[in-house]
Amino acid sequence: MVLPSVAYGHDQGRQLSESDDACGVPDPLRQAVQDQLKARYEVVRPVPGPGREAALLLKIDIMDIVTVSAGGPTIVVIHAVLERPGLPPARFKALRQVHIPYADITAETTECSAMDAVIHGLGLDVATWMRKPVDGVSLVNGE
Repeated sequence: MVLPSVAYGHDQGRQLSESDDACGVPDPLRQAVQDQLKARYEVVRPVPGPGREAALLLKIDIMDIVTVSAGGPTIVVIHAVLERPGLPPARFKALRQVHIPYADITAETTECSAMDAVIHGLGLDVATWMRKPVDGVSLVNGE
């Protein structure tokens, strides 16, 4: 299994970039997906290794990120494409969101406080889809 770096995607005429991401989502998202996939795949590499030309290739693009404020919603939308030797690519879309209840906001709460839960949830979503990668699946909060 090859899992390159998570990239910012291009959607509806707009290219998402690091300047749109106050919480630094790509690396932790890649790690969350990798952690979930290691239970199923023996090796998860960032690039193909020797003799790995026929490996599965999973590309993940972040299409939208919303972090309004400490009490506002935290939302991440991803698109994933699984390239499999000899088979057509399978595409997957997922949206995860978390809202920190007003009663749980403290002086230490930041706009990125909920991002860990969103990232972990997306890692689970991708790993669940990878068990049976059907083309065109879309999930919202894991459903």
